[in-house]
Amino acid sequence: MKITKYFLALAVAVAGISCDDFEDINKSTTGVTDKELGTLLYQTKLTEIQKYVIPIGSPAQTTGPGNDLGVTDVMSSGSYIGYFGMNNNWGFGTEATWDFKPNRMDYALEILYAKLYSIWTTIAPLRESTDVADQNVVALFDLIKIAGWLRTTDVFGPMVYTNAGSGDIAPKLDSQETVYKAMLADLEKISKTLNAATARIMANADMIYAGDPQKWTRFANSLMLRLAVRTHFVDEGLARQYIEKALDPANGGVIESMEDEARLGDSGAFPLLNPFIAIIDYNEERMGATAWHYLKGYNDPRIEKYYTKGVWRNREEFFCVCPSNNEGKAEGKNSPEFASKPNFEPKSPIYWFRASETFFLKAEAALYNLTDGDAQSFYEQGVRMSLKEWGVDGEANRYLNQQNVRIPKLSNTDFDNPTYVYGYGYYNSNINEGNVSPKWSSESSEEKHLQQIITQKYLALYPNAIEAWTEYRRTGYPFLANNLVDFSRKINSDKSIRTPERFIYSPKEYSTNPNMQKVTELLGGPDEGGTKLWWVRSDRPKQN
Repeated sequence: MKITKYFLALAVAVAGISCDDFEDINKSTTGVTDKELGTLLYQTKLTEIQKYVIPIGSPAQTTGPGNDLGVTDVMSSGSYIGYFGMNNNWGFGTEATWDFKPNRMDYALEILYAKLYSIWTTIAPLRESTDVADQNVVALFDLIKIAGWLRTTDVFGPMVYTNAGSGDIAPKLDSQETVYKAMLADLEKISKTLNAATARIMANADMIYAGDPQKWTRFANSLMLRLAVRTHFVDEGLARQYIEKALDPANGGVIESMEDEARLGDSGAFPLLNPFIAIIDYNEERMGATAWHYLKGYNDPRIEKYYTKGVWRNREEFFCVCPSNNEGKAEGKNSPEFASKPNFEPKSPIYWFRASETFFLKAEAALYNLTDGDAQSFYEQGVRMSLKEWGVDGEANRYLNQQNVRIPKLSNTDFDNPTYVYGYGYYNSNINEGNVSPKWSSESSEEKHLQQIITQKYLALYPNAIEAWTEYRRTGYPFLANNLVDFSRKINSDKSIRTPERFIYSPKEYSTNPNMQKVTELLGGPDEGGTKLWWVRSDRPKQN
C-alpha cells in the first residue's frame, strides 16, 4: 500500500536513518513489506469503525457500548416505536421523555457521527494513491461511514457530509436532501469499485464479511436501495434512478440470502458482547406496547424469539410496559421489573442489514411502479424470509393466510379482560380500527398495501430501532400504541404522529460552528423535535 511511504518516511526522519538505509528497508526481503505494513496500520481501524455503526464492543468493555446504544436505539427510537417500554423516567432528563437535554444531544452526536468521523479520516492519505488495493480500502471505509452516518441524518436531519474531512474547523452543513443525494452518488461509486475487486480486502480485520468484495458490493447496493426507496415520496425521479442501479444484476446484486446479511457478532477471532445485555440488566428496558399489540394479534411465532415471558400476579405471560412512562424506576413483585425482557444472549449478533428488508424495499418499489415485479410476491418473500431468519419459517403459510385479524387492546382498567400491560395509573390502547392483517388482498387499496408492507417491515427490523422509527416518520405506519402521557408540547409537535420527528442540536454545536446558524434554513423549520425531516410524505396519515 502506498500509504506506507508516509509512515516509513516519518520513521526515517525521527531515527536519523539515511536515504540509502531507507531504500534498503523498502527492498528488504526479511523485513515487513509495504503491503504488510499497510495492513497492520489499517486493520485495527477497520475493526474499530465497524464497532461504531451500531454500538458493540468486547466483553471487557461491559456497559460502554450498551450505554451508547441506549441513547440511539433504546431510550429514544426503540421506546418511541414501541419495541421497548422504559421502566424509568430518569428525572425527565433524557430523550425517553422527549427531553432533548444538551448533554444528551452531545452524547448522541458523538455516538452517531464523531466516533466514526475520527476513524474514517485516518485513511485520508490513501485517497491520493492510484494503487487498486488502496482504493478498495478507501471504498470499504467510505461504505461503512455511510452505513453509520445514514443513522445520523435520519435522527438529526442536516449534517456535515460533503464538507466532512475538508479540514475546515467550521464546516458547512448540508440539508438532508443534499446528504441523501451525495450518499447515493457515493454508493454508486463504491459499488463499482468493490464489484471490480478481485481480492479480499483486509480479510483478517473485517468482522462482517472477512474481506469478501462481492458481499460488500451487495451490501452497498442494498444500502443504495434503502436510501432510494426512502426518497420516492419527495423525489420520485431520484428514487427511480437509484432503485434501477441498485437492482441491476450487472452491478453485483443485493442482499437476498441469510448468508449475505451484514451481521456482527461474537467469534473466536473477535470476542463481542451483545450491547443490549447491559441495558436489560439495569431492569429498565422491557417489552414495548406496540410490539405486543402486533405479535399477540398476529399470533406471531417471533414473539418468543424477541422477548422472554414476564410475570404478573404469579401469572407467566408476555407483559409489556406502556409508552411515554412518566414514573421513576419500579422494582419488586408485580412491578415493571418483571415485565417481558428483550430476548438477547451475550453472543447474540447485531445486524446492519437483513435479507428480509430487501424484499420489503422491493415490495414498496413495485407497489409504486418504481421497479419491475409483483408487490405481493416481494411482500410475502419478506415475511417468509424474516420468519426464516428467526427460525420459525414453518409457520409462514399459516401466518400469511391470516385475515380479518382483530388486534387485541391493552388495558389496566378493563377488569373483564386480564391485564397485559404494566402501566402507571389508567392506561388503555386500542389500535385495531383501520389496521391490517398479514394476508394480502388484491382488492385492497394501494394505501392499505403500503400499510401492510411497513407493518411487516417493522416486525422484521427488530431490534433496529432507528430504521423502524425512520420508516414510521416517513410513512405514518405502523399504527403505534397510545402514549401514556402526551409529551408533544415539549417539542412543538403538530401531533400528526405519536413520536418526536427528530433529535435537536445542542447549544455547544452552535457555539463552536457559526455555520450552525443555517440549520433552520436547511431544516425548513426550527431546530426542534417537532420539525419534520425531508423524506416525510406530504400526505402522511394521522392515527386517530
